[in-house]
Amino acid sequence: MKVGVIGLGYWGPNLIRNFLGNKEIKKVYGCDQNLSRLRFVETRFPGVVLTDKWEEFLNGFDLDIIAIATPVATHYPLAKQALENGKHIWVEKPFTSTSKEAEELINIAERKNLKIFVDHTFIYTGAVRKIKEIIDRGDLGDILYYDSVRVNLGLFQNDVNVIWDLAAHDISILNYVIKKEIKE
Repeated sequence: MKVGVIGLGYWGPNLIRNFLGNKEIKKVYGCDQNLSRLRFVETRFPGVVLTDKWEEFLNGFDLDIIAIATPVATHYPLAKQALENGKHIWVEKPFTSTSKEAEELINIAERKNLKIFVDHTFIYTGAVRKIKEIIDRGDLGDILYYDSVRVNLGLFQNDVNVIWDLAAHDISILNYVIKKEIKE
């Protein structure tokens, strides 16, 4: 599989590192308009093909999937272009700025038989997997209540509110560890 990462700021280099570490990935490409970010990635990952031109990235590298790690306001237009060009997409959360945009992207993906993956990194952590294991074994009995406390707010996002930026993680963890319909 050939993967392209657009957005080489905060998360992009981490995505590149992880894709390079996956034996199923044959080639990794990167795209960012900021030339200093391209130079930064080039020094750390010399085998990555880099460009600052989105159109070249989208159409010139025969990518199978495009990972989008750009500001939230750009997720929808970039994801839509990628899907319309036959690419699977992997998008940092929040997926889009509105549910209408998300529904449109889902419809495009279904029509074109493409996959969408929205990043919810915490479900892959050891702590969350252990919680799921304990719950799945029934050690805690019937789960009636879930509480989550945020102790690290991470990188401040100017283009999205705290609910869209952080609550998505808590909801993702909840849906992963407790396979029940939420009542309220």
